[in-house]
Amino acid sequence: MTTLLIADLDNTLYDWVTFFARSFTAMVDALVSELGCDREELLDEFHAVHQRLGNSEQPFAVLELPSIRERFGPLDRLALKEKLDVPLRAFNSERKRTLALYDSVAETLAALQESGVVIVGHTESIKANAHYRLAKLGIADRFRRLYVLDSGYPGHPDPERASELRPPDGFVHVLPRARRKPNPEVLLEICAHEGVAPDDAWYVGDSLTRDISMAKAAGVTAVWARYGTSYDPRLWDILVRVSHWSEEDIRREAELKRLQGEMRPDFTIDSFADLLPILGIEHEPAARAHAY
Repeated sequence: MTTLLIADLDNTLYDWVTFFARSFTAMVDALVSELGCDREELLDEFHAVHQRLGNSEQPFAVLELPSIRERFGPLDRLALKEKLDVPLRAFNSERKRTLALYDSVAETLAALQESGVVIVGHTESIKANAHYRLAKLGIADRFRRLYVLDSGYPGHPDPERASELRPPDGFVHVLPRARRKPNPEVLLEICAHEGVAPDDAWYVGDSLTRDISMAKAAGVTAVWARYGTSYDPRLWDILVRVSHWSEEDIRREAELKRLQGEMRPDFTIDSFADLLPILGIEHEPAARAHAY
């Protein structure tokens, strides 16, 4: 019998809220400082671009901002990227400083893989971002496959760099936009694609309303990564300010949160290492798993 672990990425393997909010803020600060842009106008424009592209984490969304386009004229994306070198470097510098795995993630993934557990990643981040982070954090080889949501990402402005960042053939499986969380069909599709019955699959994620409700509805064992909900709420507010969510999305999220108190995961973990005893794997360091 094959055991399949489907792992959410953001705020399950690493603190996405913290690293992205701080990196984004560093870029906006640099735009204000270097170009004299109005901060609130920039945030309004980012919000509009993110809504148009359907994702709040679009690499080089800054190249689409009306105020930037108006300032620099009809440059192609690569030339415009070069004009914005300082703000983009500010983002990259802060990302390098703050993007890190949670404690025990690397060791636990290795132990799971060595024990024969098949590990796949699942995220609503776009392909370029998700694969880059797994590779940058040194854990891409622990995953058989990465499932991502279809996106409108136009690609890296530099064709040579885009080629360097391309994931290996067959590693990334792109899901249609209709397979957004908490649609349980996404997990049934993943299980079918991996040849594993839902009864033999486990899903670990940080969101009760999106991850855990989806896993329960799909008949997949639901593991709540409670530690992923710990971050500075002010950083979350920054992300909401420029969110791609529509009014319908906001209403749906409010309804999901209303039902959150009724959601019961099969297991709750306070460290990624807590997965090991849940799956019956003996490994150091000792873990602290408990039923919800």
